[in-house]
Amino acid sequence: MEGTIGEIRLFAANFAPQYWSYCNGALMAISSNTALFSILGTTYGGDGRVTFGLPNLAGRAAVGVGQGPGLSYYDLGEMTGVNSTTLAISNLPPHTHTAGGNIVIPAFSEEGNSGSPASNVLAANGAMYTSQPSDSSTKATPLNIQVGVAGGSNPVNITQPSIGMNYIICMYGVFPSRN
Repeated sequence: MEGTIGEIRLFAANFAPQYWSYCNGALMAISSNTALFSILGTTYGGDGRVTFGLPNLAGRAAVGVGQGPGLSYYDLGEMTGVNSTTLAISNLPPHTHTAGGNIVIPAFSEEGNSGSPASNVLAANGAMYTSQPSDSSTKATPLNIQVGVAGGSNPVNITQPSIGMNYIICMYGVFPSRN
């Protein structure tokens, strides 16, 4: 299968054809791959004296170098991204939670005989429901309802629908001419 040195193709078979290699980040000897090294350099790894690296597209999607409108900038050989992420409160849009419920208080219509609510039930008092500020027997206590924390900090899968295929790179073939 003829190709241009450095060309990458998707290949549906379970082997790399002759003169091609998997794009799996392998380190190659410069001495036996000088043409490919002159194209790739150490962009994808290696020490540049003895070895250089092939691109690693195992489990990755290729993205064009540069920056499209409204998109992030990508350098040649830059590896970025994750398969999952854990969302934080700052990732969520502003929103509110409403809470509701019923409060049941046992009560009697007779006059009470204790000045303390401890171990007692609510009983009648002549000024019990007055809204007069001067009535010192009215005891208003705010009801605080706290909505508990929800979630378990489990990562969210953000992997796009995918199919496993092999990326292969041409190791020996036509040397590309520069314009």
